[in-house]
Amino acid sequence: MDKSRRRAASNRAMEENTLAILDSFCTHNSSHVHDDRLAFLEAVRSASIVPENGNPPTEKMMEAVFEILREAKSLELIIASYKLLTDLEEHFPRVYLSDGDVKSSLEKPTSLVVIEEAWSPFSVVSDVTANNKHAANKRSKEPIDSAGFHLLLEGLTEVTSAPESSEIMLDILANMLLFQYLVNVLKGDFLARNQTFLRSSDWISLRECLLNKLLGSRRINYKGFVKDCLFTMCKRFSSYSPLNHCSGPAETSLPQLYNDSDAAIALALPEIAKSTHEAVQNLLVMMTNLDSSRKKADIEGLTTRTDGIRTPVMELILDTLSYDKDMISPFLQVFDEPKLKLEIVSQYFHKYTAKPPTRNQRSSVPQDDPTVTGFFKCFLNSASTKGIVKKIGAKAVQVLLAHALQACMLLPPEQLVEGISELNAATKSNPLDTICKNVISAFTRLKETDKNMEILPIGKEAVFTAATILSARK
Repeated sequence: MDKSRRRAASNRAMEENTLAILDSFCTHNSSHVHDDRLAFLEAVRSASIVPENGNPPTEKMMEAVFEILREAKSLELIIASYKLLTDLEEHFPRVYLSDGDVKSSLEKPTSLVVIEEAWSPFSVVSDVTANNKHAANKRSKEPIDSAGFHLLLEGLTEVTSAPESSEIMLDILANMLLFQYLVNVLKGDFLARNQTFLRSSDWISLRECLLNKLLGSRRINYKGFVKDCLFTMCKRFSSYSPLNHCSGPAETSLPQLYNDSDAAIALALPEIAKSTHEAVQNLLVMMTNLDSSRKKADIEGLTTRTDGIRTPVMELILDTLSYDKDMISPFLQVFDEPKLKLEIVSQYFHKYTAKPPTRNQRSSVPQDDPTVTGFFKCFLNSASTKGIVKKIGAKAVQVLLAHALQACMLLPPEQLVEGISELNAATKSNPLDTICKNVISAFTRLKETDKNMEILPIGKEAVFTAATILSARK
C-alpha cells in the first residue's frame, strides 16, 4: 500500500512538473509555444523512457502529447510527438502477454494482462451512450471514435494532386503519422488478445479489442471503410511531393525552390507515405485475422447474437476488385503480405468458377473452402481457360497469375504444401516447382486459346522467373 501511495505521489509530482512547461499553451501570441512544447516532449521522455524503471505518463500528460501531434504546425513538433507516442506505446503497452508462474518450463505459460485504467487515443463507448459529437476533426481535443477514424482515412484517399502549399503538405504528413500511430495502437491491442484466443479460445477478451469495437460501431460505414483502405493502398503518395513536379534547370538547388522547412517536408513526405501504405496493409491483415478468429468462435459456439453479423473483409476486397478491375494491378503491386495475397488471388478466381457458397445458421462466412492453389485447374483445357478469360479478362488473369507466383516465392515450403491439393513425393519436397509448372502451363494455355493475346510484361516476367527456378533445379 505504501509503495502504491509513493508511486501515485511520484506520478502527481511528475505530472505537475512537466505540465508546468506548457503554461504558454493557451497564450496564442506567445513566441515560445513551439519551444515550450519541445521542452515538454523531452521532459516526458526523460521522466518515463530514459530511466530504466521509469513510470508511465499520467493521463493528462498523454492527452497533452497526443494534442501536440494533432495541432502542431511544425515538422519538428509533429515528428517529435509521433516518435514519443510510439516509444511510449512500446514501453508501456496497454495489453500484453505476461509469463506465468512456472518459470522452469521450456514453454512458459502466458496470461493476458489488460491495463484497464490506461489512457487510450480511442473512444469506444457504446452507440447507445455516445452523443452526436465525434472527434472527426483533427483539431478536436477529444479521443478519436470510429467515425473520426474513418474520416481520417477518407482524408488520405481524397488527396489527388500535389499539395499547393507547405501548410497543406504538412497537414497531409501529420494525418499520415496520426493514422500510423492509431493503427499501431490497434495492433498492440489486437495481437495479444488474438494470440490468447487462438491458444485458449477466450473469445470474450478478443471481442473486447479496440478493432472489433471500432468496426462493430454503427457510427462507421464498415463497407466504405474497407473500400477506402483499398483506395488508399492504390494511391501513389510519392507523386504528391513537389519534388516530382519541379520544372527548371537540373542544377537548381532545393533551397532555391523552397525554404528549408518546405524542403524538409517535401523530402519526408514520400517515406512517410510509404509507411502509411504499410499501416493500411497491417490494418487489413488484422481485420482478416479477426474474421478468421470470429469464424473459429462461431464454429465452437462461442458467439452470441450480441456479436452481430459482419461481412468478412475478404468478401469486401473481392467485391471491390471485381467491380473495378483496374484496381487489381495497383493493389496487388503494393500489397506484399504473401499469405493473404495468395488467398486474395485464389478467392478471386474461385469467385468466378466455384458454386455459390452456402452459409450455416451460425457463421457469416462461406462453408466452401477451396484449396489455395486450386485455381490453376481453371487452365486445364481450352474450354475452362476461355471461360475464365471471358469472365475476368485477359489482362486481369495475367496479373493475378503473376502475383500468385510472387506470393508463393515468399511463402515457406510447408505453407505451400498445405495449399496444394494433389500431393506426391516430388511436390512435398519442392512445392514451388509445382507452382512454377502450373504458372507456365497457365500462360501456355492462354496463348494457345487466343494466339493474338498480348502477354503483358508482368506475365512475361512471371514465365521467365518460373522457368529460371525450374532450370536451377536440374
